[in-house]
Amino acid sequence: MRRLVAGLVGILLLAGCASGQPAAVTSTGAARPSPTPPAGGVTLRELLFNHGPRDFWLPAQTAVTSRIDQPNVVTLTADPSQRRLLSGWLAGRLPTGWQVDANANDSMLFHNPDWQGAFTCSDDVCALTLRQQPMPS
Repeated sequence: MRRLVAGLVGILLLAGCASGQPAAVTSTGAARPSPTPPAGGVTLRELLFNHGPRDFWLPAQTAVTSRIDQPNVVTLTADPSQRRLLSGWLAGRLPTGWQVDANANDSMLFHNPDWQGAFTCSDDVCALTLRQQPMPS
């Protein structure tokens, strides 16, 4: 399962990086309020990401070691000592509208109508990738 999830993280990352055009942004004209994270949580913006879903949060203690921050994909890595913190948070605190597709061995696949997510850890690194769902043709 771990190899499957690691492979999926790689695929999500490559698919996002390979996209030739930034994702289209639509606006209804009215500003939507930002969802409020649960106690102890921070938004991706608070973790210094400019992109990614507005309704996604992680533990405030998350220490990002590297990042990819593009309109259609965001990836963060963290030290493997954060394995239990991050996997426990994701398993119990995904925002409303997010569905878990697979969850085993501190690895998880999940999605909502607009984004796909993958999280996994190895002995060397933990990684989370959020990729915008392709727009229908």
